[in-house]
Formats: sequence, C-alpha cells, structure tokens
Amino acid sequence: MIIKFLVLAVLIRLLIASEKPFLCSGLYAGMALVFGLIRGGPVGAVLISAGLGFVLASVYFWLLNRLDTGSLVWWLVALLGIAIGLV
Repeated sequence: MIIKFLVLAVLIRLLIASEKPFLCSGLYAGMALVFGLIRGGPVGAVLISAGLGFVLASVYFWLLNRLDTGSLVWWLVALLGIAIGLV
C-alpha cells in the first residue's frame, strides 16, 4: 500500500514535468497490474482492478493537469485523489 502512494507521488511529479495525464495513468495501471500478479491474485480480478485503476487515475491526472499547479483547488484534488491508492 505504501508503495502505491509513493508511486502516485512520483507520477504527480512526472505529470507536472510532462503534462501527459494518460502516460501517468497508464504507468499507474501497469504498476497495479504487476503488483496484483506478483501477489498471486486471480487474473480476472487483477485485470478488473487494473482497469478500474486506469479509469480513476486518468480522471485524477487529467484534472490535475487542467488545474493550475499549486493552487488551492489543485492541492484539494491532489489530496482527495490519494483514495486512488486504495483501488
């Protein structure tokens, strides 16, 4: 779980540098897929979880990309989006 949050923080930094939200969400979903398979979960459940993570992460990173970096709304979205790490 901690690794997901650290990866999310790194991906936010990547988003700020690259302004490519779907790159960040794809990397997040790929990471979720790999860790799900390493844990030995059922393949179907891991794929559904990774797909759901991709959709949620895409919305999250797209919103962060559209907002002004460092604004109050940006920080609010960034903090509320940590819930993505729970998927």
